[in-house]
Amino acid sequence: MTDKVVRLGAGMAFWGDRVQPAADMVERADIDYLCCDHLAELTMSILAKQRAKNPDAGYTRDLIDLLRGVLPAAVRKGVKVISNAGGANPRAAGERVLELAKELGLSGLRVAVVTGDDIEADIDRLMADGVSFTNLDTGAELVTVRERLTHAAVYTGCEGIVEALRLGADVVICGRVTDIALYLGPLIHEFGWATDDWQRLGMATVVAHAIECGGQATGGLYAADWEGVDGLEDLGYPIAEVREDGTAILTKTPGTGGRVDIGTVSEQLVYEILDPGNYLTADVTADFTQVRLEEIGPDRVLITGGTGKPRPETLKVNMGYRAGFVGEITFTYSWPDAWAKSQRGIEFLRRRLAAADFRYSDEIVEYLGHTSMFQDRVPPPTDPDLPEVVVRYAARCPDAEQARKVFTESVPLYNNGPAGVAGVGTRPPLKELYAIWSSLIPREHVVQSVELLEV
Repeated sequence: MTDKVVRLGAGMAFWGDRVQPAADMVERADIDYLCCDHLAELTMSILAKQRAKNPDAGYTRDLIDLLRGVLPAAVRKGVKVISNAGGANPRAAGERVLELAKELGLSGLRVAVVTGDDIEADIDRLMADGVSFTNLDTGAELVTVRERLTHAAVYTGCEGIVEALRLGADVVICGRVTDIALYLGPLIHEFGWATDDWQRLGMATVVAHAIECGGQATGGLYAADWEGVDGLEDLGYPIAEVREDGTAILTKTPGTGGRVDIGTVSEQLVYEILDPGNYLTADVTADFTQVRLEEIGPDRVLITGGTGKPRPETLKVNMGYRAGFVGEITFTYSWPDAWAKSQRGIEFLRRRLAAADFRYSDEIVEYLGHTSMFQDRVPPPTDPDLPEVVVRYAARCPDAEQARKVFTESVPLYNNGPAGVAGVGTRPPLKELYAIWSSLIPREHVVQSVELLEV
């Protein structure tokens, strides 16, 4: 094993994440790659909706804010940026990055666009070829929602990123690659690992998982000792100093808030892994069961013990479909008898909706600050002198007409219902609902492509 170390920085964890941690990392820390995850399951539905309205949209717009903040220093220091912010339109994102580079005077910047994840146009052909796209959660067949599909994106692996780096890209813009692929790609490129070196890929996947959610590894959302984490308002994001065998030292940007210790890293390691012995990704099946953490200095944790097995023969597909509209209203009752009034107000609304032939498939009543998270598992309050109760009612409706009834039938509460009500007259925006359809596709049906653009 050589002494070579590749330093990966986690620059973003979601669309809307702060840009400053990434900018601080590039400027202050010693990293080779800034890896930025912008996508979640619902994000792809939002981006597909934007692309449908505007063919130049469909990528996460915070990509440009991010690169505006980090590119000058990244180019100066030789830091490469890898991002899945391309979302539903990686090509448009790549073109916009070129425009930004010109604005910043960064001539010669090479931007790679990785595609191949978007299979929406191929759904019918694939179904005809025998790909069932059965829903992983319900067992239902795709035909039940086929006409309402808005997008279909495969969680692809790191092959395209590896190729982009081989071609000399300074910035790599991907669509729906896995979060882990953003980190495995540069490691395979730098160390020359074989794509079936399951031991190293498995270990590196454990490392990538430890830092992919940004501030969650450095004290953000830390449940065990949240009161003891200092500097959350200036939280530093994690860095992995990876060795050739895939093991790594985890740290964070110098001079920032938060902390890196066994506790913060452990909480992130068990996040969303389901079976720790078989953590499925597009590139490898990782095994977390023998992982070891050791604090070797302030904000420095050594992570070892991860292993791997062959990658799955199928890839996960994330599809979005239109699932109706939500009708909702929020109103507040004041003392005296605030709780009793809120109960009567909901009874009033339900009776008004029934009289209006209201059609819905599901409803929820939330008393904010009391039952909005735990619903009826929480007993009613015993304090008869509550100063106020805020109520939110929402229903899943088949169409916009039904959803609008929630507002129109709640307005009479303002002078027909119990006294002491406020806030009913504020009309909330009508929201269309999108649902996720998760399925599998044999990996031979999915091929990534790389296009290199240059300023």
